[in-house]
Amino acid sequence: MLRPRIHAYSAGLSAALALGCSSSPAKTGSAPAQCVAPGYQVQNTPVQIDEVDAKLLDAAGAPAPNVPVQVCGLDACFNGASNTVGQTVVTPRSTLLRAAFKYGDGFDFAKLAALLDTDATQDLGTLTALALPSYAEGAAFPESGAVTNGDVTLILASGARVSHDLLSYTDDSELVFRSVRIPLAESARALDPSLGFELGYAFSPVSTTVCPPAGVSVKNSLGWSAGTAVEVFVQGLEVDEKWAPYAGWLKVANASVSTDGSAIETTSGGIPILSSIALRRSQP
Repeated sequence: MLRPRIHAYSAGLSAALALGCSSSPAKTGSAPAQCVAPGYQVQNTPVQIDEVDAKLLDAAGAPAPNVPVQVCGLDACFNGASNTVGQTVVTPRSTLLRAAFKYGDGFDFAKLAALLDTDATQDLGTLTALALPSYAEGAAFPESGAVTNGDVTLILASGARVSHDLLSYTDDSELVFRSVRIPLAESARALDPSLGFELGYAFSPVSTTVCPPAGVSVKNSLGWSAGTAVEVFVQGLEVDEKWAPYAGWLKVANASVSTDGSAIETTSGGIPILSSIALRRSQP
């Protein structure tokens, strides 16, 4: 079985943490924050991808049917879905730039991505399709302040601009914040253990942008000590790579465990786009 290569981009905090957007809360009567997507285009060698196989299971280990999947490069995209036993086969039979396997749709299932290897035929083995909470369980985005779902709270600055992908999410009922924890062992191809990630969450609605970037507070479910320094990364799901490298991980914030030990809270930077986040204790 081949192990996809997933890369982390953490250099240059002045760019990665600011992400082209003023992170200062807007003052009453002041102009709104201006956000410019910095772009993270990466040079890639074209790779021939003929066939990609995977089996999708739900969190309980049962087959997950009808889960949308894609094999996409920066230049082309090929669609598929899992069958009644969770099996999926996508056959691009094409040369692709930075090919990745994406599974989930951001509606019923969390959307994740894994960079593919260079072999023409690849079997990714078993992947976990993560069901998102129902829309009724989601939380409406406020004009400012906190929005919470599950273990995750986003903190919007006063005057923050939340922009949804209205071409994908066409009903107002879909425009609520939802989160689901990503089990690292079952999602190793999206959250590569070599990057040292210890905690991960997937968000919806996917591709929603927040300007200034949203602060985040995550339940300290792993029991890290108060004051522990933490790094927060976001995954890029879009081939335009405006806010993060496609199918890669970008460090967007620093965080630390709260004094009472209950939460991991950002101290600088923030979340500019909703996809998935991964956290790890700061590297020496």
